[in-house]
Amino acid sequence: MPEAFHGFKQDVEPVEMWVPITMIQEIVLEPDMLRPRGLQLLQMVARRSPQTALAADQAWLDRQIRDYVRTGEGSKISADRQQEIERISVQLIPAAHGVSRLRGQYGDSLKILTVIVALVLLIACANLANFLLARAAARQREVVTRLALGSSRARIVRQNLVEALLLSLAGGLLGLVVSVAVTRSLILFVAQGVDYIALSAQPDGTILAFTLCVSTVAGLLFGMAPALQISRSTAGMTLNANTRTGASSGGRGGRWWPKALVTAQVTLCLLLLIGAGLFLRTLRNLQDQDFGFERTHLVIAQINPQLSGYKPEQAPALNQRLLERLAATPGVQSAALSEAPPISFGSWRSSISLTGYTPGPKEDMTQVLNRVSGRYFETAGISIIAGRGITPADAANSTRVAVVSEAIARKYFPAGDAVGRTVKVNIDTVEGPWQIVGVARDTRSGGAREEPQRIVFLPLAQITGKQGEGIQDSFASTILLRTSGDPEAAVRDLRGAVASVDPNLPILQVHTMQEHLGMFMSRETLISRLTVIFAGLAVLLAAIGLYGVMSFNVVRRTSEIGIRIALGASGTGVQWMVLRESLVLLAAGLGIGLPIAYYAVRFVRSQLYQVSPFDPAVFLAAIVGISLVAAVSAWLPARRAAAVDPMTALRCE
Repeated sequence: MPEAFHGFKQDVEPVEMWVPITMIQEIVLEPDMLRPRGLQLLQMVARRSPQTALAADQAWLDRQIRDYVRTGEGSKISADRQQEIERISVQLIPAAHGVSRLRGQYGDSLKILTVIVALVLLIACANLANFLLARAAARQREVVTRLALGSSRARIVRQNLVEALLLSLAGGLLGLVVSVAVTRSLILFVAQGVDYIALSAQPDGTILAFTLCVSTVAGLLFGMAPALQISRSTAGMTLNANTRTGASSGGRGGRWWPKALVTAQVTLCLLLLIGAGLFLRTLRNLQDQDFGFERTHLVIAQINPQLSGYKPEQAPALNQRLLERLAATPGVQSAALSEAPPISFGSWRSSISLTGYTPGPKEDMTQVLNRVSGRYFETAGISIIAGRGITPADAANSTRVAVVSEAIARKYFPAGDAVGRTVKVNIDTVEGPWQIVGVARDTRSGGAREEPQRIVFLPLAQITGKQGEGIQDSFASTILLRTSGDPEAAVRDLRGAVASVDPNLPILQVHTMQEHLGMFMSRETLISRLTVIFAGLAVLLAAIGLYGVMSFNVVRRTSEIGIRIALGASGTGVQWMVLRESLVLLAAGLGIGLPIAYYAVRFVRSQLYQVSPFDPAVFLAAIVGISLVAAVSAWLPARRAAAVDPMTALRCE
């Protein structure tokens, strides 16, 4: 295939090899993958005829699937089941732009970040407008002179717009260059250490056109007001240098526009700071929550003995050798094997039946299963709240036992008598019955945001699969190590221990539990970090804007300040005069921003976790933060105003 082609799935790890579906048994080494109605992981790809409507194709597909399900149900189907079958539908998804898990995982977060970026762009444009307004005020005498010598106002406006466009286009070009490196960093973050990534950070024609459009609109929109203002200058109010009037400094309009833009900057910064605070609280809540197991000093690794040619009947001996060798590794307190780690993206599931519990007519009895070795609960740091855990003594020739999670015991045995009951699994090779000997504490096994799942733990040593006998459940795919020291140091020792047992046994992944948990919070980590960066950038821009406006006002009012000081005004009074003007702008920005923020945070409610979108602590921190920045930005020009020498200020008169 061409190098750029990776199939219709747009994911971090691209497809690199295609094989016939009939070879699935030889590739994954599971002989029952092609049994009738057994393979449930296939994706269908079809090229539709342009002559048929999508709705007609969807109806045809649903009809085929429903007929297939009816055939598998047999001849006797109840009326309720018939209604359930009629509701089955598999949606056709257009694949013109690929089908992507990343799009679903990060789509909402990136939409929020797009809004955040737009707010930062508005703040930057407000600074650009203030800069141009200040420049226009400084050039009034030049412009009036040119108008008096015959230049047209249209030419003055055109010149100022060209200058604004040059600034915005230069900024857009620089941003485009920087964005390539930043986007690469984002892709590496999403990739989570994958060696080869098909995602590209190179901008295409659409991105180039979008950047040009945004830069042009920003330059025209925020350069128009200064250009029109300077073109309205008149000789009478500008050429008389000795006239200290409101008009000589640009009039009320000349003073109103910069203040309005600063107020808008404060408003937008408040929105960004509140958003950053909410996302940071969400990330902290996710990281600090109780997952139900001890995550420190824990190393996990993924292995696949089947790729090395191991048969199901060889699995028990391999598992025992691995456990003995891993437990003897220096710095390892305990070692265990399991089908899945305490928290994982996928799970082994089956419906079960329990003695002493009669399910309802339509009750779903599907539970998560996990096959584990002895000392699993000790290694994973999962507490046993009733009975006992699975131990090395639970061998193949001993009584079949099981441990259930607290959620199962609470739902099906509210009287607290789960220990001693039996459970059967709706899978031939592990049907049981299994005697429940313990109840384990609930864990967030399906994700950082999900509620604890109902889990049945089965002893790995008591599952004795045979070649050709259904799913090969006697294999373990996860190694867990509880270390006494730094878990990072145990990673190398783990690889060496596995290689000493069998150098051909592949280790697919190995990392600490903290790194593993980071994969479940990658979206929240991404949006919180970027929001904080953009909020910090916005506050910096707003501080620069406020400082610039107040500094320019001080420069324009130097003569006035000199006269005030000459007539007896104190330095403290002059400072307060400048600060008061800044505080009014701050209060106006907060007064406008708080109601907008109170309404806007409702749209990010779904992205938050265990934090109210109206958290008063976040709102208060944002208000205090922007107030401190505004005070410092205004204090510097105020301090300079108080230090004006009256003789120097009046000499220019």
